[in-house]
Amino acid sequence: MYNIYLNHKNHTIEMNKTTAKAASIFGSEEYNALQATRRDYPTYRVVTVAKKNAKPAYKGLTCEYIEKYIKAHDDEEQSIMAEYKMLRGKSEAGRDAMADDAKYAVIKEWFFMTFPQIEKFHSDREVLLEKVNQRIAAKQAAKKAA
Repeated sequence: MYNIYLNHKNHTIEMNKTTAKAASIFGSEEYNALQATRRDYPTYRVVTVAKKNAKPAYKGLTCEYIEKYIKAHDDEEQSIMAEYKMLRGKSEAGRDAMADDAKYAVIKEWFFMTFPQIEKFHSDREVLLEKVNQRIAAKQAAKKAA
């Protein structure tokens, strides 16, 4: 599967990062598909596009970070840390029961449920980073055109 799309409105040949990387290898199937598309549409520009509706990455949101954040924002009874340790199977009851660690996705959702401001921060940050990346790409395109 080549993931090469024609955008007739913008006169572009679009592909995702994975396809673009594969198409950069001379003689690969993706390379041949791209060249055939370029022959059919010689006036179209080739562009790499980000996945649409991609989930935020939450870069840096590790279990270590989560633990530090909880320690800094826990209540006096340390009830939030107790819930976290239960999910991780590290509470006293969890150790006695030889409980497994919950999946990272479950821990992350619990963390966002407990601290919604963190999810909002990451969401707002993704929007800002996308704007900055678009501006950088526009400057690079203008530089190439000049």
